[in-house]
Amino acid sequence: EDALFAMRVPAEVRNDLAKIADLKVVSRPSVLDYKPRVKRNLREIADALGVAHVVEASVERKPGRVRLRVQLTNARTGTQIWQEHYHTTRNEVFAVQSKIAQAVAAQLGARVSETEREAIDEKPTKQPLAYDGYIRAGILLDGIALDARSAELRYEAVHLLEGAVAGDPKFLLAYCRLAYAHQGLYFN
Repeated sequence: EDALFAMRVPAEVRNDLAKIADLKVVSRPSVLDYKPRVKRNLREIADALGVAHVVEASVERKPGRVRLRVQLTNARTGTQIWQEHYHTTRNEVFAVQSKIAQAVAAQLGARVSETEREAIDEKPTKQPLAYDGYIRAGILLDGIALDARSAELRYEAVHLLEGAVAGDPKFLLAYCRLAYAHQGLYFN
């Protein structure tokens, strides 16, 4: 449960950063090989991914509270540009994710239009449980190419997404991801 929650926050910050036209953001599947707490060379990672900066995040959950640590590093030099800690509740994580994305953009000197800012601030749902199912399903679907149990994982993702749309019938992104999961089942 904690591991999935810890994966969710950086994934959503990455999605928010991708909404900013001035930034190049590498997709989640491209960074799956670079696990936290594994000794790595940022310069090699930057060269492999074609990036100049790396955003790293860690999440620590305690009953009723969440602590996020985020840092932005110049991958070529290994110099830390920015670091911040955020303390919040689980239900307020959406707002903190938006703050993190905007802070990273500001540190990189990226222009953020009003439309982009609104897109970053927009919450996909007001139901935390529906959102958890959506994120869990996304993590499963992202890892399918790396797993021999792809059909089993797709069925599990469909189950999670059906729960998400049942929890919030207006959750458009969950419907889209559900259609994607069904498409994968049909074609595979």
